[in-house]
Amino acid sequence: TLQQQFNAFVLKNEQAEYEREGIEWSFIAFEENQDVLDLIDKRGQGILSLLDDQCRAPGPSDKAFLLQVYKACNGHSRFSVSRQQEADNQFAIQH
Repeated sequence: TLQQQFNAFVLKNEQAEYEREGIEWSFIAFEENQDVLDLIDKRGQGILSLLDDQCRAPGPSDKAFLLQVYKACNGHSRFSVSRQQEADNQFAIQH
């Protein structure tokens, strides 16, 4: 994805240049976050895809969208929804 390309090209290359030039710096690890990106934007399965589907359905509603998200994303390691969040029509994504 674009985020990984950015990390690899800009940030990692910058660190390599610092090493070549002997500049003191602290290594920065870049966490792989493809699972979060897929949760949000994977075609046909991501939250944004579910939103698109809901918008095309006859009589779309926030509640129908959220029920679809809860069902599709339940069990994903980066997705969570507490009972209070569900009552408030919310969810969380850990990134």
